[in-house]
Amino acid sequence: MRDKEIYRLIGRRLRVRRRLLEMTQGQVAMRCGLTFQQIQKYEAGITAMPLARLVALAEVLKTPLEALVQDLKCGEISPIEELREGRPLMGESQGMVA
Repeated sequence: MRDKEIYRLIGRRLRVRRRLLEMTQGQVAMRCGLTFQQIQKYEAGITAMPLARLVALAEVLKTPLEALVQDLKCGEISPIEELREGRPLMGESQGMVA
């Protein structure tokens, strides 16, 4: 899955959750210290967001972070599958765990 596809999928999940809570983009933005335009960009998948911002949005939307990012794959195998199989993640050397 390419980066832009991931941004769009996360954005779609943010929008669905916001609408379920009957919140406006402005309300979400105010609680996160952002503009409603920035929320629009996140929901449309136009802009990538820092992890800290995604965590803040999950808190405002009263949803686990996992619900926003579950089933995302960056390649043929997801990082979760790599962990389950005991494979080192990118950047980790064999036998070295930080």
